[in-house]
Amino acid sequence: MKPICHLNLAPHYRGGERQIELLVRELARCGYSQRLVIKRGNSLAVRCADIENLEIREVTSNFLAAGMAVKGARVAHAHDGRTVYSVLFANLVYGIPYVITRRVVAPQSKSIFRGLAYRRAVAIAAVSRAASVELRKRQPEVQPVVVPDSSAGFAANQVEVDRIRAQRPGKTLVGHVGALDHSHKGQSTIIEAARIAASKYPDWHFILCGDGRHKQRFQKEIGSLTNIELVGWVENVGDYLAAFDLFVYPSLHEALGSTLLDAMQFGLPIVASNVGGIPELVEDGVNGRLVEPENVSQLVAGIAELLGADFDREEIGRRNQAKASQFGASTMAHAYVALYT
Repeated sequence: MKPICHLNLAPHYRGGERQIELLVRELARCGYSQRLVIKRGNSLAVRCADIENLEIREVTSNFLAAGMAVKGARVAHAHDGRTVYSVLFANLVYGIPYVITRRVVAPQSKSIFRGLAYRRAVAIAAVSRAASVELRKRQPEVQPVVVPDSSAGFAANQVEVDRIRAQRPGKTLVGHVGALDHSHKGQSTIIEAARIAASKYPDWHFILCGDGRHKQRFQKEIGSLTNIELVGWVENVGDYLAAFDLFVYPSLHEALGSTLLDAMQFGLPIVASNVGGIPELVEDGVNGRLVEPENVSQLVAGIAELLGADFDREEIGRRNQAKASQFGASTMAHAYVALYT
């Protein structure tokens, strides 16, 4: 059986790569033969090494090398911007049909080849309605299908959860998970919120999970603050989500924000930015609060409201868990199989 070939040339394992892993694992459970073409050095190779009937090919970041690695596949799936050109090459040279997934809402510069790639695709998938709208603004001839990302299905070890909370006794844990990059995830706004909360809400304690290019910048911004910490990249994301009392996600732009689904899985109330596809998951006043990006006062007010006595956090938790259950890996995989065929 010819394989389904997934392509991604991102240098690091982040949210998009986690979604690829979830998809590949689910398709493997369904019996599909697959190939994974990724940039050499990405930890996605190690994470997927145990998946049955999966061939992993590590290539340079050259899109032609990735395109040549598609040869022999029955269908190709481009999961990031650079591999759009790879699958176009594979289609023109080997005649292999392909699907493109768009996980961003940021504008793209005009490109004759990108436009050609979108037009020749058998299907374009956008992870949210917002991403679909932005794509059609620049490529009005395409008709994207919305295929949302999946929750990761993280588990939690209660011993670890208790340890995390015991290390911060008496604190209300306000958590965040994301790559440390203010231009995307907006963590400087969380730091400023912590600065305000230090005197106004001394029981709040902010925990940021993740690593990234702005780590040193954030450490300088935090300075002497003791109510916020960067814990770095953590494998036990579920343990931290289970330990948090509230989740904050002040992104500057976001196609969907699959991490929100993980927070919802654990029933967390959420304060998030009113941008991109986030409002498709967080309904203001229903299962969380929406605030404007980089608006520190709104972020603090949203946190205070959700942690206040007048807000039914248990009901929010039930709503979010019910919402997250609609975004499983099986649902995502079946949607893509329909596009492959």
